[in-house]
Amino acid sequence: MKRFLTASMAVLMLAGGASAASAQDWRRDHNNNGRYDSRDRAYEQGRRDQARAEDRHDRREYRRWAKGQRLDARYRDHRYYVSDYRRYGLRQPPRGYRWQKVDNQYLLTAVATGLIASVIIANH
Repeated sequence: MKRFLTASMAVLMLAGGASAASAQDWRRDHNNNGRYDSRDRAYEQGRRDQARAEDRHDRREYRRWAKGQRLDARYRDHRYYVSDYRRYGLRQPPRGYRWQKVDNQYLLTAVATGLIASVIIANH
């Protein structure tokens, strides 16, 4: 009887250890034939690529501007300012307004508030 109990205890201990090892998540098993490293790196690389693509999409977002909207602060910079408006066939802006070229559109905006008074789509 003692041998039977000892043998059954040994079997139970081996079975318990095997089930605990098999229940372990493969991502946490660093010695699983390298699967953890390659899969984890591929997953993280995919996440980084997706974040970069979303970032590029945000930067290249095309917006159709309309009269009455406010021009974003990032477009009120001097880089977008059109100083030679006659060259592009634009009329002289009234006092307090200026032409801005954003996304191939010419916007007549108020200097102080950024309110759009007119929108002309470029033909280039």
